[in-house]
Amino acid sequence: MKSAAGISAAASVGLAGCMGGGGESGESIELLTPEGNLNIMHFLSGTDEGFWADEGLEFAPEVAAYGRFVNALPSGGNDVGLLEYNNLAQYTQEGEELVQFGPCITQINSIFVPTDSDIETVEDLQGIRFGHPGWSTGTGTYTQAMIWEQYGFDIREENESVESDPATLYDLMVEQDEVDAMLQFTGQTVRGLANSDDVRPVYNAWEEWEAETGYPPLITPWCAQRSWLEENYDTALALVEGWGTAQQHIENNAEAVVSEYGQLAGVGEGDQDAVIELAESGGLHLPIDEYTDDLIDSQWRLVEAMADLGSIEEVPPREDHVISIDDLRAEADA
Repeated sequence: MKSAAGISAAASVGLAGCMGGGGESGESIELLTPEGNLNIMHFLSGTDEGFWADEGLEFAPEVAAYGRFVNALPSGGNDVGLLEYNNLAQYTQEGEELVQFGPCITQINSIFVPTDSDIETVEDLQGIRFGHPGWSTGTGTYTQAMIWEQYGFDIREENESVESDPATLYDLMVEQDEVDAMLQFTGQTVRGLANSDDVRPVYNAWEEWEAETGYPPLITPWCAQRSWLEENYDTALALVEGWGTAQQHIENNAEAVVSEYGQLAGVGEGDQDAVIELAESGGLHLPIDEYTDDLIDSQWRLVEAMADLGSIEEVPPREDHVISIDDLRAEADA
């Protein structure tokens, strides 16, 4: 995405001169966010408003291609980042000591069909030409696992798959009639929600998993190398607190934020109203105070479904790879 690439060149992402007991003066911590992701609005508006500076952090997010983003946290990479559950499982299986410590964007990604399609229910998503952006992505593995858990069939195995980038998928279905249904990333999900004359959703991960477990799935929770986290609990808490303030800012000022930063997050001008509605409703994220043991239970149920399907080799031990907001605050205050 050209706009996102432009801001990445201007930022050398980091926390420099961190204040508080955990961060040493002059410390720089890289953090990458994937291009086209709606959390770009949170990061850019939040840094411009000084929310992380208020927490004693100098923070400048860098937008990166998905592959670079995914590989940022393994050994030799960044100390802090955002990480999907499927990649957390992969890296911990390989011996990485990673710990998730806070919520980021919720998974709003949806499955769409043409407005005039005969497909009406999730059960109808079998024996069709199914477009997707890659089964190994967080969106792919999450959705496959959630449908398996809730509806008892493997959407990957039941269908003829057509893999392509999100924008091309949209055109393959709407313009060329090459796919019967498509699974989309956040940017094209917003496009679909904003263009009801063309497409309609038949499966929304946020609504479906919340109805199932009480909480939506989190697409890329905050994550850190264990060695860094254990020495920097206060800095990790400052990161999450700044994020929480940015969330509230977007909910209270959705129209202004989306207008100014939406294009950089991959939101087309005609799609902005859909994002504004999601932001004002709280559908883009959860309050950081809800990152509790109960919420984490709902996420590990999703991870267990991934393992049951064979999307990941095994479930990471929860007690070793996640910390709730209450425990994080307790460690920061210790």
